[in-house]
Amino acid sequence: MTGERGAGWHRLRGIDEIGVLVALLSVCGLLWLTVGDQFVRPSNLLQIARQASSYGIMSVGMVLLLSMGEIDLSIGAILTLVNIVTAVALREGMPMPVAVLVGLLTGAGCGFVNGWLGVLLRIPTIIVTLGTMSVFRGLALVLSEATPVSNFSKESVLFDLGGNTLLGVPTSVWVMLVVALSGHLLLQHSVFGWRAQAIGSNAQAALFSGIPLPRYRIAAMTIMGLVSGIAGVMELAFLQSGSPTTGQGYELFVIASAIIGGTALAGGRGTVAGGILGALLIAVIRNGLVLLEFSAYWGTVVTGVVIIAAVAIGGFVKKQ
Repeated sequence: MTGERGAGWHRLRGIDEIGVLVALLSVCGLLWLTVGDQFVRPSNLLQIARQASSYGIMSVGMVLLLSMGEIDLSIGAILTLVNIVTAVALREGMPMPVAVLVGLLTGAGCGFVNGWLGVLLRIPTIIVTLGTMSVFRGLALVLSEATPVSNFSKESVLFDLGGNTLLGVPTSVWVMLVVALSGHLLLQHSVFGWRAQAIGSNAQAALFSGIPLPRYRIAAMTIMGLVSGIAGVMELAFLQSGSPTTGQGYELFVIASAIIGGTALAGGRGTVAGGILGALLIAVIRNGLVLLEFSAYWGTVVTGVVIIAAVAIGGFVKKQ
């Protein structure tokens, strides 16, 4: 009997997502005890899920990047730019499917530019994206003239369905689940994913084994740009307006979601499921602060604390 319990505990320690799962359940329990039914009422839970969906969609790409030993600081700016480009395309009379396609291609293109510049200039992507973050956000401000873009028709499936619910669940959550499943299959069950993690584990050894590092780097950054674009389109569908301030600070929450979820910052392994749980944790914390009548700005402070706490809890549980 003792041996069975020991084996079960050993398996539990091997779960990368254990730290974020413990943290998520603890925070939910604390908020339930503190604010009661306010927290668990269906409308509030749906609001949490919708907020987590944007972080979750982008965390899929961030998990892939971090597992390769890369990082992208421009994802919030890409979301903003795609949000504005799609809104402007709709305003100019483009059919909804074409406008959405233009937006998604913009996101993928931004990611491609990030990867291509990193390879061409031979500098880390964190430096490249620190610069392109300002470029993309500046382009969004220029296109929108620093004002919301909302003077376009809302009579399309994008706004009728994309900004509402499907089977009682926000459509953006369904999109997040589809993106997460695709990301999981790519990372854990494809040659691309195995090689990406091999690059993050030991880039030099991966290069000697014949893996084309520049190609994989550009591909991973392009995927990151694409999922940021998907999140940008879903934000437009929900808000029904393109805003040049949408996506500000998202890079912190997305990176935090991936790291809290168990993806190694140094590269070599990643977990999409952990990234989704991390996004839920961030959304729960931000929602809880509002319910407790704290300033929303405390969300950034608490996010940093939770990063440390979740990683520490996960490490402690695995050692026991």
